[in-house]
Amino acid sequence: MSGTPYRTDQQLAFAVTRFIEEVHKQVPHARLEPLTPYEDEDFTLAVIVPAEADEEAVLDQCLAASATIEDEMAIYILPRVRVETQGA
Repeated sequence: MSGTPYRTDQQLAFAVTRFIEEVHKQVPHARLEPLTPYEDEDFTLAVIVPAEADEEAVLDQCLAASATIEDEMAIYILPRVRVETQGA
């Protein structure tokens, strides 16, 4: 967590929901799962994409969505993009 005392659970929930909605607009087949946050992030999400997806393009889209939320809300969401493995 960033340690900012004024941040509420409601603000974090709103920011995460907004991030997920933006990712699904850009990558409808992405699956998102929460991960343990890094010490300087408010929330970390795994963004799991199909094997045929362009992993780098998805990461760029996720980072853009994260940067917008950071600029507007001062909430830090770290996306970790990975390709879905067979059988997952």
